[in-house]
Amino acid sequence: RRKITNYDEIKAEIVEKLELLRDRPSRTETPFVYHIDVGAMYPNIILTNRLQPSAIVNDTTCASCDFNQVRNGCKRNMQWVWRGDYNPATKGEYDRTKDQLMRESGVDGTDRPFHELNETDQALAISNRLKLYSKNAYKKTKVTEEITRTDTVCMRENDFYVDTVRQFRDRRYEYKKLTKVWGKKIGTAETAQQKKEAEDTALVYDSLQVAHKCILNSFYGYVMRKG
Repeated sequence: RRKITNYDEIKAEIVEKLELLRDRPSRTETPFVYHIDVGAMYPNIILTNRLQPSAIVNDTTCASCDFNQVRNGCKRNMQWVWRGDYNPATKGEYDRTKDQLMRESGVDGTDRPFHELNETDQALAISNRLKLYSKNAYKKTKVTEEITRTDTVCMRENDFYVDTVRQFRDRRYEYKKLTKVWGKKIGTAETAQQKKEAEDTALVYDSLQVAHKCILNSFYGYVMRKG
């Protein structure tokens, strides 16, 4: 902000446009739509930070490592956002709900009392009852909370996963480049046979780069799996 000499002027112009949009939401102008894409963002994040499940370590793991020294620079602390959903009912309300269910029968559609149900059925019955209670008491059945946490990434961990991501990313770049090369040959083909060959080859390389993209997405899914 200090580096912008006409900050107040620019701010006033933006505010004026936003207020005009608020007061006249029905517009007739043709807007400019800008699509900004970061090329290979996820692979580059993984490669830059050597992110892989086995590289997430804690103090206990590092304490038993011979390289656990500051001068080695083998640890990188990274922040991430944990997101969790939970029922708004308190622990006391949970206990009262469970105690009430202990005196009931047929909560699972049968005549069995609650204490004779297995743990899974008991947990399901408590969850359903708490949802109903929270809906009436709190007007909602779920609370979402986000917490910023910090984990340590080991820079010396075996890089099999990281190298595999790099190889698939680089190979996809090659196929994308070849797709463009053969796509240009379609327009410069002199005969129908040459044009057909260029179209078929461009289609093959485009299919290969899409396949590699799908495989890379599977790698991200593996990293983001629950547990």
